Amino acid sequence: MGKMKDQEFIDIVLGEDESLAALLQTIVTHKRKELGTHAVYVQEVISTYDNGYTVILEISRSTY
Repeated sequence: MGKMKDQEFIDIVLGEDESLAALLQTIVTHKRKELGTHAVYVQEVISTYDNGYTVILEISRSTY
């Protein structure tokens, strides 16, 4: 038994009145629902251009 960690890269563009924190929360919440696990975390946010970012999610999966 062990834990496997997956990474998922998501490219986002912030709208003018959008909050990065709120958008990250939405992404994490959506991904947790989609995968049925709470082990989804934002590992890194990289600024790519103007209002563009790459979000790296870390997803821990238990293996049995």
